[in-house]
Amino acid sequence: MNTKIFLKIAWLFILGLLTYLVFVVFFLSPKINNFLSETEIKNTKIQFDKIVSVINEKSRTLTDKEVLKEEIELLLSGVTLGKAGYAFIFDNTGKIVFDPSGEFSSKEFDKIVIPGLEKRYLYEELKKAYLKKDSFEYEWNRIYDPYNYTYKKLSWIQYNPQLDWYIVSNIYKDDFDTFIEGTNSLILNISMVLFIVLSMIGIFITIKIITPINKMFEEVQKANVPSNELENAVKSKDEIGFLATQFNTLLDQVENNRKNFEEQVQVKTKEIQDRLYYDELTNLKNRTALEDDIKDNDFVSIALIDVDSFGDINELYGFSTGNLVLIEIAKVLSEFATKFSVSPYRIYGNVFCLADKKMMGFSRYDEFISELCKIFKNRAIHIEELDIDVFINITLGISIAQEEPIKAASIALKKAKKSNMKFFVYNNEIDTKEMIKKSMYWREKIKIAIEKDDVIPFYQPIYNRNNEIVKYETLMRIKDINEKGETVYLSPYLFLDISVKTKQYLQLSNQIISKAFADLSKTKRQISFNLSFKDILDGDFIISLDKNIDKLDSENREKVVFEILESDYISDYSLLEEFILKYRKQGVKIAIDDFGTGYSNFAHILKIRPNYIKIDGSLIKNIYNDKNSYEMVKSIIDFSKALNIKVIAEFVHSKDVYNTLFDLGVDEFQGFYLGEPSLKIE
Repeated sequence: MNTKIFLKIAWLFILGLLTYLVFVVFFLSPKINNFLSETEIKNTKIQFDKIVSVINEKSRTLTDKEVLKEEIELLLSGVTLGKAGYAFIFDNTGKIVFDPSGEFSSKEFDKIVIPGLEKRYLYEELKKAYLKKDSFEYEWNRIYDPYNYTYKKLSWIQYNPQLDWYIVSNIYKDDFDTFIEGTNSLILNISMVLFIVLSMIGIFITIKIITPINKMFEEVQKANVPSNELENAVKSKDEIGFLATQFNTLLDQVENNRKNFEEQVQVKTKEIQDRLYYDELTNLKNRTALEDDIKDNDFVSIALIDVDSFGDINELYGFSTGNLVLIEIAKVLSEFATKFSVSPYRIYGNVFCLADKKMMGFSRYDEFISELCKIFKNRAIHIEELDIDVFINITLGISIAQEEPIKAASIALKKAKKSNMKFFVYNNEIDTKEMIKKSMYWREKIKIAIEKDDVIPFYQPIYNRNNEIVKYETLMRIKDINEKGETVYLSPYLFLDISVKTKQYLQLSNQIISKAFADLSKTKRQISFNLSFKDILDGDFIISLDKNIDKLDSENREKVVFEILESDYISDYSLLEEFILKYRKQGVKIAIDDFGTGYSNFAHILKIRPNYIKIDGSLIKNIYNDKNSYEMVKSIIDFSKALNIKVIAEFVHSKDVYNTLFDLGVDEFQGFYLGEPSLKIE
């Protein structure tokens, strides 16, 4: 067989491969990346224009400027442009009207100079860009890289003449690159696979064509037919039959190759789809699959499941163990999904999703949310390789029949985490008049209560093992008159979250703390106060707290206990340790409240060394018949006693619970079985 033809084919293959790679790398891939990036920027610009349109519409319809400003602030607080961008507002004098990130509101905006552009003020350049009807790009820094002004920001500017406001987008251009991460490698991999498959098939077919032709010529040469007889020889029955046989064989081989090619393409297509649509670690479908699955559905419900403080698991046990935990979580969620006929997905990292594409109904959905919240409550994630149990908590963000279900669920998840709620269901009240009306109603009611001094401390007694009251927990109430003219006391779950938004929380806290501190002189027992990590971060709250503590003598300071919520999202334990050290020096006792809701708290307790640990009520309420709760509480008690820390159990609601806790060695008890909150203090 002539080998020269195969050398030529090899050279053609190499040349074709190099040409194809150059085409993919230097032409096709950049074109696709630019297209995707520009598409995301255009979509974000459309979103920004919608925000401006809503603000302009509200400015035309609302005459009360305070109400208008509140509505616009709620709107901008709930909107994310692109991956992490936002919109802010400044007036014609260069003063910030509202900045949801706080990046500019904490500075004198009218004096901010653009780095590298000497004597060019940012707000003036933004106004100039608006007059030119153009976007404005400038170099800026990142939070994690505060001194490096090399990140390009993109701003679109719109002006509202009625309010004399400039509405400006604040986004980083390289955020849009994250939307197309991995595109280059994916395109290259797919292109290489298709090129190799097609090239191999082309070579195979070429060889199959050349082989019978070579064979034909060999037969002709063997016949040694003279040239003048060649024409007649070719016409002979045997030669024609030989050629017909060879070409029939060739056609059969082509058909077989076609079938093999189709099978190989199907196999490769499935491999690519699996990589594109499935998470390699958990084998669940990924976000891309979720977006494709729901794009043609009009009514979709999404539940995003965020595993709280998952980074602590990686720190304590290592990333390999963290991956094993994610695999086990995926198994639990898959089993749960089957029960409710929903589909499980892993969106990214420690965030999972359950999608309902059939709309199970609101009554059924209540059951779905309730059971999902409790699915890991008393259920350990067992890692067989290490023979350990890991306890986790989850936070849910839920959207039901929303236009953009994934985005709505993400907003709900942020809201839940920010508010320290187990779950939050997205609804239009997040940024509509109903929420404004509710805020205005409670703002006025809180204002009246503060003015009338109707913010009242209630006290719930805490007992020792001898059934003696040893301390009281302070609980906030607002004194009010109901429709029947009766005096009632409103619980904080009705108004506390709104008081934070309306900037009244500090006044409420100040009244409660000052009144409770005044009651210290009426009792020989300790009085405890609940503090969140947000309180500790709030400079104004600390100033108010210090003023109240300064009024106490050393004897009464010894009776003060700060209960710090362990379930709160604590982002900086070093700051918490500084807070505890500061007040411990003044004689204040420290308790960790809601202990047992997390899995990383034991390590932090070793550093904090509180005076008391208060076990979370979710572990207490069913302890007499729940083995997991029993073992968890027992381990907390053993751990605490080894460190000489007293243990308090709350939510003691029955005799069975009390007796079980007493036998386990709990030091102090709190709950309705022993005493309800009241105005009374002894």
